[in-house]
Amino acid sequence: MHEAPDFAAIVDASPYNYLWLSPDLRILGANAAYLRASGRPLEQLAGRDVFDAFSPDLNDPEGVNLLRASFARVLETRQPDTIALLKYPIPDPAQGGKVLTERYWSIVHTPLLDARGEVSCIVQNPIDVTELYTLKKALRAAEQVRDFRFRTEGSIFTRSRELEETNRMLDAKLNDLRRLFEQAPGFVAVLRGPEFIFELANEAYQRLVGQRELVGKAFRDILPELGGQGFIEIMDEVLRTGKAFVGRGLKAVLEREPGGPKSDIYIDLMVQPITDPDGTVSNLFVQGHDITAQKRAEDDLRISNERWKLAIEGTGDGVWDWDMQTGEVCYSPRWKEMIGYADNEIGNTVVEWRDRLHPEDAMATLAALQECLDGKVSTFTDEHRLHCKDGCWKWVMARAVVVARDERRRPLRLTGTMTDISAKKESDERIWRDANFDTLTGLPNRRLFRDRLDQEVRKAHRTGVQAALLFIDLDRFKEVNDLLGHDAGDLLLTQAARRLSDCVRESDTVARLGGDEFTVIVTELDSVGHVEVIAKKILDALDAPFHLGNEVAYVSGSVGITLYPNDASTPEELIRNADQAMYAAKAGGRDQFSFFTRSMQEHAHARLRLGGDLRNALRDGQLRVYFQPVVDMHSGRIVKAEALLRWLHPTLGPVEPAEFIPLAEESGMINEIGDWVFRQAADCALRWSKELGVPFQVGVNKSPVQFLTQSREDSWMSYLRGRGMPGGSITIEITEGLLVNASSAIADRLIEYRDAGIELAIDDFGTGYSSLAFLKKFDVDYLKIDQSFVHDIAVDESDRAIAESMIVMAHRLGLKVIAEGIETREQCELLRDAGCDFGQGFLYAAPAPAEEFERMLARRGAFMQ
Repeated sequence: MHEAPDFAAIVDASPYNYLWLSPDLRILGANAAYLRASGRPLEQLAGRDVFDAFSPDLNDPEGVNLLRASFARVLETRQPDTIALLKYPIPDPAQGGKVLTERYWSIVHTPLLDARGEVSCIVQNPIDVTELYTLKKALRAAEQVRDFRFRTEGSIFTRSRELEETNRMLDAKLNDLRRLFEQAPGFVAVLRGPEFIFELANEAYQRLVGQRELVGKAFRDILPELGGQGFIEIMDEVLRTGKAFVGRGLKAVLEREPGGPKSDIYIDLMVQPITDPDGTVSNLFVQGHDITAQKRAEDDLRISNERWKLAIEGTGDGVWDWDMQTGEVCYSPRWKEMIGYADNEIGNTVVEWRDRLHPEDAMATLAALQECLDGKVSTFTDEHRLHCKDGCWKWVMARAVVVARDERRRPLRLTGTMTDISAKKESDERIWRDANFDTLTGLPNRRLFRDRLDQEVRKAHRTGVQAALLFIDLDRFKEVNDLLGHDAGDLLLTQAARRLSDCVRESDTVARLGGDEFTVIVTELDSVGHVEVIAKKILDALDAPFHLGNEVAYVSGSVGITLYPNDASTPEELIRNADQAMYAAKAGGRDQFSFFTRSMQEHAHARLRLGGDLRNALRDGQLRVYFQPVVDMHSGRIVKAEALLRWLHPTLGPVEPAEFIPLAEESGMINEIGDWVFRQAADCALRWSKELGVPFQVGVNKSPVQFLTQSREDSWMSYLRGRGMPGGSITIEITEGLLVNASSAIADRLIEYRDAGIELAIDDFGTGYSSLAFLKKFDVDYLKIDQSFVHDIAVDESDRAIAESMIVMAHRLGLKVIAEGIETREQCELLRDAGCDFGQGFLYAAPAPAEEFERMLARRGAFMQ
């Protein structure tokens, strides 16, 4: 599986020298043998120009020219090139690296070609031939001594002392020669002439060929089994061309023992020509190494890797191997298949894995990987999601170890596996859901509820915000369960769970504790009023009928509320308090909520009582319709009125509309009350129009809730037709929000009003989110500037600018403007000067009962000239 990584590891462990160069001769890398031979660490070489890196020592111009010429030939021919001999001084480790030792190298430059046939890399393979060079020098010296000896012995002037000295010199040189030859690394031999007669062969050569007597014998005769294996042809080519031959990993079949069986051996071989003084090649120098043991180790490693690969992938795991020096990552076919890709669809970089990490997992996964690379942990083990070809995410388990580091403990290679754990994750998810969620409703169960409550209490304590716990019990559920059966009861609980979830935010927690008991954890609470709103929504949701197949059931809820940290400091206390408050609500009559604290209970009860009192207020005659005049800003005369609802409580006195109108809307009483107000206003408009002899218009507010619950036949229009009143007798005042959120049904109703002649006014304009598009779409007749802009108009330039802009804009759209909340003459004059059409406020008159308003109309006088 990992041919490239295994090869790289083998090359690095090889005793032979390798240097990698880019086409522009920058050093890409070197194996350990090269670094030892050159006497330099990799950090001094990597990325540098080869001549710049070696310039301090390689100062021989002839050697530099040889190297440049060889590189040029490789780039031009795209063929290997050989430099027979190059002198190169290297730092001597025995002398602290400061003293240079002169070595001689024979260098082979081999180009590696890419898919387009271009040179992508040059491999330099220097072979140390210092011993061979020394041997040649010794031979030449011996020959010189021999010639001198012959000349001396034949001279009449020979002196015996000189002859003895010469003989000693010759013997010493020959001994040095013999010692160098025998101690040469690897096997060495010298062969003569085209018959390749062995003139010399060291002990290593003889061991290689089975201790045969070689000297004086022809290669073909003494080693006949090699005759047909290409070695004769190699020597013939070197003898003919004079060019050295270098071969790596050559296979030979030899008898390692005389008469024994033949066996395969592997050798690295160099054959160099020995040139005579006349330039002819008569002898060959053969040098090499027996790498059989290394080759078998490599084969064993390859077989072991293949077996390891088969064993790993047999389990269904994918395998990957990352060479940190080259950046190359080998992914096994099973690794790619696991995420849906074919073998040729995934590249060989780490980006292929990194860019497929799930965004939520990437940071933690990469951090865990870095810890392994840094050596802080021995293994990288991580679960994460990978993006598959079909767009889905798959859970995997990755495991890896750093299998090689350099001398500075930097990672060189990382090998690992990947396991598909999606099925396990799904199983774990099911187990976790079964343990933490109610199987009937899908809500968190008691266990998960308690865990989340603990978390929210700690969070609230840390951040200083409030949290609330609501305990909800379904009233009369047991009756439904007993009368209609457990299936109907289960269906009711499922619907109740859905309704409760709809009443809260996603950040809140709705849980089922068991039976008909539910809880709600409300987080990051802004105010107590927010809890009341949620409790009321829950009660309303539970009050609605439950459709259980062919049956309809009615239940209600009793809600207990407690707050953190006001009521309790621990989850246990919160649960107990909420439970007690729930029973208090149930004891108080059910279908209500109760706070745990006394002050909050009183407020909640007061609000509940006020809502209950409001149900009887209309029947008991406690509600009144008051009218406030709308005055023409230029004439100062009353031209219309706005109908306003007032509640005179028998014990509390006047109740502010801001208190009881929301109660009416929440309870749905706003429809009945709103229709009553409209009828009162319409009757007054009809009476006053007759008395004045001209149409008199009254504005009536209509709540958004009334639009949402209005029947198909609008009762207001029906009432006007029944009284014979024109639509212009009434102005309907609505909020900006209604226009923005208008459904098709609301839009149709507004169009019906327009067609009937009923005019439309936008109340409190400027406080909502309306736009010119909505004003045009619904044919609005009046804009009522909210009193918040009128109040400071005399002293605040920005409020004045806003009011003036509203007036100009309205007039451009063909709308009339009514300013609310006018209290001073100065406000009136500023608005009138700005072109405002109508004014309304205490400057003219406070809202008054119909009888008092009639007296104002009878006077018909101008309020202000």
